[in-house]
Amino acid sequence: MNKYSVTELTKAVKQLLENTFNDNIAVKGEISSFSASPAGHLYFVLKDEKSQIKCVMFKGSAMSNRGYTPKNGDSVEAVGELTVYEAGGNYQLLVKKLDYDSVGLFWKLFEEVKQKLEAEGLFSEETKKQIPYLPKRVAVVTSATGAAVKDFLVTMRSLGGVFSVDVWSVPVQGKDAVAPIVKALGESGKMTARYDALVLMRGGGSLEDLAVFNEEPVARALKACDVPTVSAIGHERDFSICDFVADMRVATPTAAANLLSAGYAEAHKNLDSRHKRITELVLNRLFQNMQRLDMLQSSVVSYSPVNRIQRDRQSILMYEKSCFSAIKHKIQQKRSHLSDLGGILQTLSPRTAVDRDRRRLENSISLFREIMVKKLSALSQRTDRIAGRMSLLSPVMKLEKYKNSAEKQTDRLVQILSRKTAENRSRLEPLMAKLETLNPDNLLSKGYARVTTGKRTVKSVFDVSLQDELDIRLKDGYISSFVTGRKVSEDKDG
Repeated sequence: MNKYSVTELTKAVKQLLENTFNDNIAVKGEISSFSASPAGHLYFVLKDEKSQIKCVMFKGSAMSNRGYTPKNGDSVEAVGELTVYEAGGNYQLLVKKLDYDSVGLFWKLFEEVKQKLEAEGLFSEETKKQIPYLPKRVAVVTSATGAAVKDFLVTMRSLGGVFSVDVWSVPVQGKDAVAPIVKALGESGKMTARYDALVLMRGGGSLEDLAVFNEEPVARALKACDVPTVSAIGHERDFSICDFVADMRVATPTAAANLLSAGYAEAHKNLDSRHKRITELVLNRLFQNMQRLDMLQSSVVSYSPVNRIQRDRQSILMYEKSCFSAIKHKIQQKRSHLSDLGGILQTLSPRTAVDRDRRRLENSISLFREIMVKKLSALSQRTDRIAGRMSLLSPVMKLEKYKNSAEKQTDRLVQILSRKTAENRSRLEPLMAKLETLNPDNLLSKGYARVTTGKRTVKSVFDVSLQDELDIRLKDGYISSFVTGRKVSEDKDG
């Protein structure tokens, strides 16, 4: 038995393969996982129904092949050299020329399913249901461990969405995912009493990764849902059959969170605006009433019925005094006149007649005094009654009543708004705490980074090859890089 190191074995395979295929070869297949690096190199996979091979087309060859712009799903003929990339231990086709052949099998099947379902009316706009403006509970059919659902929850929280989310965990890739997705859609899509909306969700990926959402059973299960549905699959450039069937299609899972949280964001904004407006109206009305109260108080001082009654009472007292003075003067005149008559009557008539006239005059004066006293007393009582009624109907009393009512309404409004704010905060705090514990970015804030190539996480130096394009995620963004070399750390125990 021969023994080889990894390098020796790789070189032996390289020599064997390149000596066997020592000239350019032409390979037909369908393009998948296509990407272009900032340097101008093209990376893609050629596949058929059973196999696939990695391909690279460097910038020089790509520039000389300007007559055709490659894209996913195209059936092409690639001409180039078969090589072994020693650092990665994989064989690849170094493409020098790329010719368009036809639409690939994937897109052909895609169009066949699309045309069939469209002819049956599954894409009809008339049958699509309205997505609720303020959903209370949402079903999310996706992988519970994927980044898509985490992005959805983080975006929902940032926009103020307070609806509940039930995650129906299903695989979202491969043929084996069809049955679980159909089952989840069939069960959750009928629960109209529990859910206001249903989101079928998956993050970005290659055409093969998203192929399950082009399957006819999945599309029919999504259409059969009684709950309004949202399709949030892949990125903005990706389209699937489910996008056409769903009641609403959005570009990404984050966009789905934006859609369902938009009503809450607007409601929070309107609530703040209305709270501010009501506060301004109450304060303006209070200031206006206070100004009016000051003006009325000033007018009351000048035109107060109490003051007018007081003035009338003084006039009556002055009139009474004048009347008594006039009566007293008249009496004195009568007495003087009687005295003069007395002297004359002493000689002309008996004394009894004079006394009788004097008594009559005194009785008349006494009766006049009694009548005047009664009239003054009645006038005084009437004046007091009028003053009491005027105090009850006083504008000052009415304004005080309005002022108290306005203060009570203001206090009640503040209590209602404070209670609503506290209720919303109590609902948000446990959700925010739960999301914080699930946040994978906490490690990134400590200086760690996540490295991926394509959609694979790099865990070892053997997971990458020279010229591979890497995405390095840090706490504040992404860095794109290319592998120019690698070094294996030495085993301390070895």
